[in-house]
Amino acid sequence: MSITESDRVAINELREAVKDHLTPYYDTDFNLLRWLKGHDYKLDVIKPKLINHLLFRKSDWDLDGLAEKPRDHPVHHHWKTGLTGESGIIPNTIVNIEQTGSNDYWGMLQSYPTNEVLRARVHDLESMLKAVMDLERKTNQQCSVIYIMDLTGIKFDKKTITLLTGGLSAISAFMAEHYVELIHSFVLVNVPAFISAIWTIAKPLLPERTRNKCNILGGEWRAEVLKMAEGRCLPSYWNDEEDDGPFTAPVEKCVPFPEENYYKGKVPANADHLSVSAGKTGHVDIEVKTGQTLSWEIHANGHFAFAIYELPLVPLNSPETDNLTRVYPLFSKIPGPTMVPCIDKIECPSTGDSDLLRFLTHIFLVFSNLSYLVRQPTCLVSHTQN
Repeated sequence: MSITESDRVAINELREAVKDHLTPYYDTDFNLLRWLKGHDYKLDVIKPKLINHLLFRKSDWDLDGLAEKPRDHPVHHHWKTGLTGESGIIPNTIVNIEQTGSNDYWGMLQSYPTNEVLRARVHDLESMLKAVMDLERKTNQQCSVIYIMDLTGIKFDKKTITLLTGGLSAISAFMAEHYVELIHSFVLVNVPAFISAIWTIAKPLLPERTRNKCNILGGEWRAEVLKMAEGRCLPSYWNDEEDDGPFTAPVEKCVPFPEENYYKGKVPANADHLSVSAGKTGHVDIEVKTGQTLSWEIHANGHFAFAIYELPLVPLNSPETDNLTRVYPLFSKIPGPTMVPCIDKIECPSTGDSDLLRFLTHIFLVFSNLSYLVRQPTCLVSHTQN
């Protein structure tokens, strides 16, 4: 789809509103148009959300350069890439294969903290975005991703329900929050008979625009999916054993996570305990020197959000984060209870004004309708300076 004159006016208005945060890499008309379409052109709604994403891009996660870096996170060994190329059927679309039914999401979330899973996932999302941006430069048309979800092997059990309402819901929300309108459609193939039960659980957890993009294919799904993408970008393991086609994309099969590597740690004895009511905030204020490494782990028994900000040296009784410099991405939903604590670290940058820096770990507990959550979840934070 080409850019209309009215769209161009809206794009320029949005660009002016966030110009202090835009990077040359991300500053394209089509990227901004995605945000406009994804939020019904409501600039007052879009601006804070887009600024949050742009701050994320410029964090130490370095989103602008991520797609050019090796795909070598330990999670990637188990969660294989599925980006296979242009559809060839639906114009201006690129195909991504997700092995939804056979990926070992349970083992992944038992082995790695959610923030590390998202680090791995963001590499793939940035690769999708780069492929779309490259195609847009080639065609001068708005482009997007056909996200094919292969449900082969999916089971309807307690683990699946826990994943749908916890970790996978958080990953889906993260994609919807930061990669607005990147997806053309979600296409579910090899769908089991109990899909209606799974859909009943998953549907309320998905953003409305995401729900409306889901396309569930029936018993003749192999023939149906070939109406959406050419066989060269569909996985060869869909073929019958005696056939060489029509599917020819060399997509690697996923690899389970070994149970011996599941997280078995405990809450550190020196952890700071925060009791934070649902919908409220708490924080840990830490003073370090420039050049030191600040590391942390967060254990929680409820859904929470967190970010890290640089503080002025003068103590604040009630710091307002809107006016602070964020030095670590804001994660708006980490599911709890945590299977593996959120563990990470940052090197404290020099400001040029002082050798001392103060950092605020900002914790926000969010309401949940899950019955096993207590009303006042506790967040346990351990931090060290090296």
